[in-house]
Amino acid sequence: MNHIFISIKRGESMKYIIQNSESNYSQVIDTIISNRKSEIFSFFNSKEIDLPFNIYIYDSIEELANGLAKRGFKNDPDYMCACHKDEDNSLNFFEPKDNPSKNEWSKDEYENVIFHELIHGIQFTLFGSTPEWLSEGIAKYLDGTYSKGIKWLLDNYINNNPIPNQDEIENEFGMLNYDSYDYAYLMVRYLLDTLGKDNFVDLLRNKEQIEIVKNDLLNKSINYYNMKYKEVKPMKSR
Repeated sequence: MNHIFISIKRGESMKYIIQNSESNYSQVIDTIISNRKSEIFSFFNSKEIDLPFNIYIYDSIEELANGLAKRGFKNDPDYMCACHKDEDNSLNFFEPKDNPSKNEWSKDEYENVIFHELIHGIQFTLFGSTPEWLSEGIAKYLDGTYSKGIKWLLDNYINNNPIPNQDEIENEFGMLNYDSYDYAYLMVRYLLDTLGKDNFVDLLRNKEQIEIVKNDLLNKSINYYNMKYKEVKPMKSR
């Protein structure tokens, strides 16, 4: 990584570190940040503030993994295609191919990945570090992944599989053979529906209260929505 420049827009300072000096992909990222940051700040009931991110752009998904490892981040999951790192407040991406295969990220698909990581970056800037299940659930709530709705998620996944232990979601997020993001989204959605958005945002500022609220949260969330849609009896985790 040897091509570095500073992007300054509307009082913001973002440093791009780009592997390919001929790439203009930073313009794509800049546009997404400029066009979509306001909806994230609005969700968090915050005025827009400076976002001094370090934004790394690698040539490929393999180079992304290698670059992160060289920078000391060596425990990322195999499925990782982008990330925000609290340690250096960095957003880390790769530039998808112009003509990807069916199993590779397209540039259109990847734009929502950029938005997802921007959510993490803004949340960290406003509230500092939060548990992974909480930050991922918020990002999935805002990025539209579950636009088919809670009932669809229950019918097609949650109620067809054993419920993970709460400790697994908290301490082994993304490491086991189920989609932790489904459960993270469900728990965040439950908190938003039962607390209301303003109280939920206040919760992000209170680490002690997060520890209280998370108690048996996954079971509570699943039972709440199953009772709401009256599809199955309340369930307990294994």
